[in-house]
Amino acid sequence: MWEKIKAWFRHSATILWARLVGFGGLVIAALGTAADLFELPGIKDSIQALLDPRHVPYYIIAFALVTELARRRTLNKDTE
Repeated sequence: MWEKIKAWFRHSATILWARLVGFGGLVIAALGTAADLFELPGIKDSIQALLDPRHVPYYIIAFALVTELARRRTLNKDTE
């Protein structure tokens, strides 16, 4: 069973991390709690100056996708 799990992540900790980050972004987007997280004093103004809090879960998902794609690209080079 452990080998099947490792194979799903292509034996790469980077891909595992990217998928965990992406899953976290999906959970935050589904729960709609990203805006609530940024209601903390001092954090809201700093973040809103750079990012719209409503879009943060989508940024997280995008970062996860880019991370996994980058790792897959180098993983393919490693196997050639």
